[in-house]
Amino acid sequence: MLVGFMADIPFVVSSRYIRTFDDYSRSSGGRWAQHDIIGDKPVLEYLGPDVEKISFTMQLRADQGISPARELKKLRRLRDNGKVFPLVIGGNMVTNNMWVLESIDESVSFWGKAGSILSVKVNVTLKEYAGGGLL
Repeated sequence: MLVGFMADIPFVVSSRYIRTFDDYSRSSGGRWAQHDIIGDKPVLEYLGPDVEKISFTMQLRADQGISPARELKKLRRLRDNGKVFPLVIGGNMVTNNMWVLESIDESVSFWGKAGSILSVKVNVTLKEYAGGGLL
């Protein structure tokens, strides 16, 4: 069952393998400029909305039909190439804008023979790309 996708990485749950996410969080805010006033409190000016950020955790395990090393390579390439991509969850785009993979943090839980990764927890941080990437 397809849960969603980011770039060419699908989030899928099936009887043969699991590639999905946990601990999903989304944050956003406003942009404010502060103008200092001599002898008085500063005045705030609303500039507009800031870009949104999403973070989640992926547990990539060989015993769930996933190659952790291959998946890490895809994630690193997506981060390092600076490409923008759609983020779709539940059949809907998360925003009207594209996204970038801002960072990944990897924590290997289990190693196999010859140093192969059997299980890795990956914390993914995405940032909304509002630079003309409207769909």
